[in-house]
Amino acid sequence: MVTIILLRHGESTANVQRVLAGRLAGVELTDRGREQVAKVAQELPRIDVIRHSTIDRCVDTARIVASNRTSAQSSDVTLEADSRFDEVDYGEWSGLALDDLRTRAHWERVQQSPHTFEFPGGEAMTHVFNRAVDGLTSLINDLGPGQTGLIVSHGDVIKAMVAHAVGAGLSNFQRFGVQPAQFCVLHVQGQAMTLSLGGSRIPGTTLGGEC
Repeated sequence: MVTIILLRHGESTANVQRVLAGRLAGVELTDRGREQVAKVAQELPRIDVIRHSTIDRCVDTARIVASNRTSAQSSDVTLEADSRFDEVDYGEWSGLALDDLRTRAHWERVQQSPHTFEFPGGEAMTHVFNRAVDGLTSLINDLGPGQTGLIVSHGDVIKAMVAHAVGAGLSNFQRFGVQPAQFCVLHVQGQAMTLSLGGSRIPGTTLGGEC
């Protein structure tokens, strides 16, 4: 069996401003976000590999996790950037206020039928789902028995991987929510994946919530 932990980056300046950051430059972790990640790092089990989005807020989150491990997590860990875990390319929606986006005609389509939607000038949600699942599968295959991998990514990308893991598919991925610095755990045995929904040390996903 191998274990995969899915961690969203800590609170960012875009989260505070309530804008859809996407791949815009200049979006950084807030001081609170850095504190969140440092605290979460203490809760994580021993990690063998960290793969992370190439976007700055995830790169910084991965580095904070790697540098804030306890003595029980003191073995060397490999950090690897992987663009398959990058944020969605929201195209023309990038940088727009979430409250304004919710008034647009296509917003309901994103929520109810994401598998049919492509962001104007950006990426189709089917492409996001496929690349995220491909990255997840690649990490699973690269881990040895008993090893643990950590993926540091973004809300929608993590939701896509969770939807895949539980067999919900892209059409239902909006049923899941993951907040900044929140994580969940997948236990993988052969072709079977089990999603951990909580425990004394490792919290699981929440239903609903902000994308």
